[in-house]
Amino acid sequence: MQKINNLSVPKRSACFFLWNVLTAFGIIFLSVNTQVAAAELYDGQGRRDPFAPLVTKTTRQAASTLIGVESIDEITIQGVIYDPQHGSMIIANDAVLKEGEEYGAVKVLKIEPNGALLSVNDVEGFKTQHESDQPKKELT
Repeated sequence: MQKINNLSVPKRSACFFLWNVLTAFGIIFLSVNTQVAAAELYDGQGRRDPFAPLVTKTTRQAASTLIGVESIDEITIQGVIYDPQHGSMIIANDAVLKEGEEYGAVKVLKIEPNGALLSVNDVEGFKTQHESDQPKKELT
């Protein structure tokens, strides 16, 4: 066997191989620990993650709750985001809707700070976010 730097060639190859294996496992180990640490870094203390999108595929699919609606009385306004410059939105029956959008028989005609003007089966009506704000119906 040929001697190079006081080590035989097979021993030098084995050392090189072990060095590469240990380096690879070290890199993998460090990257896994770094990812776990990064995931544990943000603690919202029960608050919404500010980097999570508000409108996702899941919230869009929730609009299917509006498909079977036959009258305005079946719609509940759960939230109003009023922003006339960038586009207002409402949350109705767990669905996020913008002004002008239509799902099934429900169409959002206009959004105001306290509710929305909706059209259901071509019958228009204004729905407020809070039921106490609804105009009282008189019995005849």
